[in-house]
Amino acid sequence: MRKILKRFHPSQFNLRPMAVDTLAILFSLYLSLWLRLGEAELGDHLAVLNQLAIGFVLIRLVVLQGFGVYQCMWRYTSTDDAIRLSLAVLVSTPVMVSLTYLFSNLGFLPRSFFAIDTFVCLMFLMGMRLVRRRIFESSNKGKKSAISLGKLLIYGAGQNGRLLAQRLINDPNRDRDLLGFIDDDSKKQDKRIQGLPVLGGLSDLEAILGATDCTDLIVAITHPAPELMRDLVLLGRKLNVRVQRIAQFEPSQILSQTEAIYRQIELKDLLNRPTSEIDVPSVSKLMRGKVVLVTGAGGSIGAELCRQILRFQPAKLLLLDHSEYNLFEIDRELRPATQNFQTVQPLLVDIKDTRALEHVFTTHAPQVVFHAAAYKHVHLVEANVASAVLNNIKGTQNLLTLCDAHTVERFVMVSTDKAVHPVGAMGATKRVCEILTSLTGLRTGVPYSSVRFGNVLGSSGSLIPLLKQQILDGGPVTLTHPDMNRYFMLIPEAVSLILMSATLSQPGDINVLKMGEPIRILDLAKSLIALMGKAEDEIGIAFTGVRPGEKMFEELYLTGNESSTHHPDILTMPRGDHAEQIEARQVENLLHEVKILLEHAENNQPELLPLLLKMANADATQDKSSNATKAFAPQLEPSR
Repeated sequence: MRKILKRFHPSQFNLRPMAVDTLAILFSLYLSLWLRLGEAELGDHLAVLNQLAIGFVLIRLVVLQGFGVYQCMWRYTSTDDAIRLSLAVLVSTPVMVSLTYLFSNLGFLPRSFFAIDTFVCLMFLMGMRLVRRRIFESSNKGKKSAISLGKLLIYGAGQNGRLLAQRLINDPNRDRDLLGFIDDDSKKQDKRIQGLPVLGGLSDLEAILGATDCTDLIVAITHPAPELMRDLVLLGRKLNVRVQRIAQFEPSQILSQTEAIYRQIELKDLLNRPTSEIDVPSVSKLMRGKVVLVTGAGGSIGAELCRQILRFQPAKLLLLDHSEYNLFEIDRELRPATQNFQTVQPLLVDIKDTRALEHVFTTHAPQVVFHAAAYKHVHLVEANVASAVLNNIKGTQNLLTLCDAHTVERFVMVSTDKAVHPVGAMGATKRVCEILTSLTGLRTGVPYSSVRFGNVLGSSGSLIPLLKQQILDGGPVTLTHPDMNRYFMLIPEAVSLILMSATLSQPGDINVLKMGEPIRILDLAKSLIALMGKAEDEIGIAFTGVRPGEKMFEELYLTGNESSTHHPDILTMPRGDHAEQIEARQVENLLHEVKILLEHAENNQPELLPLLLKMANADATQDKSSNATKAFAPQLEPSR
């Protein structure tokens, strides 16, 4: 009601269209009476209409104003505006009929007159608006800017495509000629939408682009398949056509959107996966009011963990990293410029330093720990196995020991797909860390868990930034093998799923994030070259061979039968039903093997790597009854 009353504020009256409507309503009244009675009987009722006409006009105008009709611009009249106008005319008619009974002493008009007037009035009011819109569109359709920048096609003739075409047609400043649509629906082909032809489907696209001299292709599909986007990007680069996609907002907002309604293709558009949603209340319950420790807080995953955790209002967020520069950057981003360390506390600590780490736990008493600190670059770890073992395995063991001693409520270790049947030092160290984490969770009954996923786009020192730099340098792009593929995920999405997995985990679980289908690195490199406006022949691609510690195809699943969870993008390898059967002697053997491994690392002995790989792969090669790592290899249980 308040919204309706607000429409009658003097500032809301649009006098010019109201004056035009007044003339149309008056003309409709007299025309309708003539249509009902004819010339012979018109004079008998004309005197009655003359006395009621002003009241009828006022009723129509008041109802039209109340329905917000005069807040709509005629040149942009839409279906919603038409419905609004129709309702206003229909509602005002009974009020007009009531007026004739109120002033019955003046005489009556035929009841069918009001039905005829409703139709005629609506036809006039709607027709004037549609004519105004048509004139506006026609004037813009042939209008070009001073400098024409090319010709444009829209891929997708659905709701988004139609609204985008309407928006572009109505834009007097557009600098590209609209050629038409591309759509795979055969029912739409050879038809016209918004006055523009549907020229063909995807199979015809290359020929259409060549024949029309198209310079721009806009993908007007809300969630286009990544394979389609990669094909369009490569085709666009081949034919020198710029491929863009519609921006993300509701279709109803396209006509009123003030910002850019389409954008450049980004690398994330080429991933084989939709965006994941998480149960925000569950994550908030886990974090709110708690002291949360994030190790490796200055790294790509650790920093994003800190950003997202801070939004859930922890009592204190502990940023732990041994790199001063990385710690400085994330601390500067998250903590206010003041020297208030109550909420965000930077800790310059190495997880291999047991005493310094123990001081952190004694001083701050963390309740939830996310362990993201690790040496992760395959070729560096392969060249520095001892350092990796000490950092990854000893650091994790230190954390697990202190978490147990200080009764931490929940521990989550960030793992990697390279931990599955590892062939190199990096994956092997993370597999041992998974085993140690599961062991501690099973022994204590506290939710100690690991979460495993593949590559993330844009992490420091990862593949994508390296490829971008090589392209900027003029090439060549160096890849190890033409058939090598990897799983990819965006950092924010991976971190949100890590947080979600923490709410689902039971003691000893290894959670696995679904990452869609793996992407061939060669295809990704070609797409990236095209996205950066280069030609493949211009940059070149060189193959260097698979390096030690690398796999051709990464795996995410240890058994292939991982159980589902409440979240569709998180699988789990649960602790299983046999944890209580594990003998104390087997646990002692495992810890003894870890101790020997760390001693070899401290002495940098040459047999370190074979010992590490043997230990990490023991669960896949030895009998369960004879080895603790096999005993702790996750057993499957029903979905939870």
